[in-house]
Amino acid sequence: MNKIILSIETSTNICSVSLFKNQELLCLKEDSDRKHSALLGLFVDQIFKEVKVDISEIDAIALSMGPGSYTGLRIGLSFAKGMAFSLNKPIITVDTIDSLSYEIDAFDYMIAIHAYSNYFFFQKYKNNFRFEEPFFDKMENINYSNNIYGYGPNKSNFLIKKLIPSSIKIANYAYKNYNKCKYDDIKLIKPNYIKSIEFDNKF
Repeated sequence: MNKIILSIETSTNICSVSLFKNQELLCLKEDSDRKHSALLGLFVDQIFKEVKVDISEIDAIALSMGPGSYTGLRIGLSFAKGMAFSLNKPIITVDTIDSLSYEIDAFDYMIAIHAYSNYFFFQKYKNNFRFEEPFFDKMENINYSNNIYGYGPNKSNFLIKKLIPSSIKIANYAYKNYNKCKYDDIKLIKPNYIKSIEFDNKF
């Protein structure tokens, strides 16, 4: 697909921004220090100063929509909406869980994404397809034969085979699902929180 896509991932403590042209990575900026509000705009500015592409040339913005950190998702969506509106470009929405599942070579497994403390967002897979609805629970309540993939802090993810969220994964999914996930009317886009926010956000 001959498209230029700016990709953003802010659903966890990782702030990740990358630029792709025709599915080729041109530039990547990442940081895991929970500084999304300070770094997101800076990373975008740095990327377009380093590559031979003008920001007006992008075809779309690919964005991780959660589940994940409430604050991270809100920052990413607000930034992407402002940028999409000013450039008159669409946003390609990507489920964070779907972006991670692309890397898994298994049939029956579960994906977990850290929410806060020892709570995670979970999604079951059967025969490599989503099974039932995603849910929210403590890691110690889960019994899934240790076949759990995902991302969380080291002290909480003793059962997890780690997959690192990244704007690269978001872009890869966006290219393969461009028309399916593209929103021209950005006012309709909302993050996928799964659970109502009833707690102080902690990465």
